[in-house]
Amino acid sequence: MGEDFDERAATWDDDLERMARVRRVAAVVRSVVPLDGHPVTVELGSGTGMLARCLHDVLGPTTLLDASPAMVEVASKALASEGLGDWSAAVADLSEGIPGGPYELALAQMFLHHVDDVPALLRALRRAMTPGGVVVIADLDHDAAKRSHATAVDFHGHHGFCRGELRGRLEEAGYRDACFHDAGVVGKEVDGERQDFPMFLAFARA
Repeated sequence: MGEDFDERAATWDDDLERMARVRRVAAVVRSVVPLDGHPVTVELGSGTGMLARCLHDVLGPTTLLDASPAMVEVASKALASEGLGDWSAAVADLSEGIPGGPYELALAQMFLHHVDDVPALLRALRRAMTPGGVVVIADLDHDAAKRSHATAVDFHGHHGFCRGELRGRLEEAGYRDACFHDAGVVGKEVDGERQDFPMFLAFARA
């Protein structure tokens, strides 16, 4: 992945810019995604569960899944301190499938570009969803210059996604009604200059 998430977990939630970005994404989710009935939810590549936690008032029982044990530990402590007793956080290798479910809502924020086999992940997620369940993906738009991860060491992920291409992948995996919306930017220092990389929010039904 090019980032040591275990090492960064303890201070992950202290990044005010990251928190502001996640809150913007959460606001877009609230404005465009039908969130009725407190859906049973999963957040993939959740880190500390920032996005789901920003939406806690409209979600039902929620499972946070991440490959980093340290992130999951921080997430578990946050859930306890915030009184989210019917939520849980677990370490999971999502390349091997989506544990638990069925889920009525799935969230993935800045996760998909780390996934080696995106079509396989989308198929596995659809199998874990209830019929008509909603999948929400927030990630980077395609970065042709590959600058969004220029400072990452040994990065092997995707340099964002073309919206039309991702729509096709969602449809191939059996999703329907895919919609895309702008979701703010990710700001990074690249070669000594501040650059903003646009994000999208996509949602589709299983």
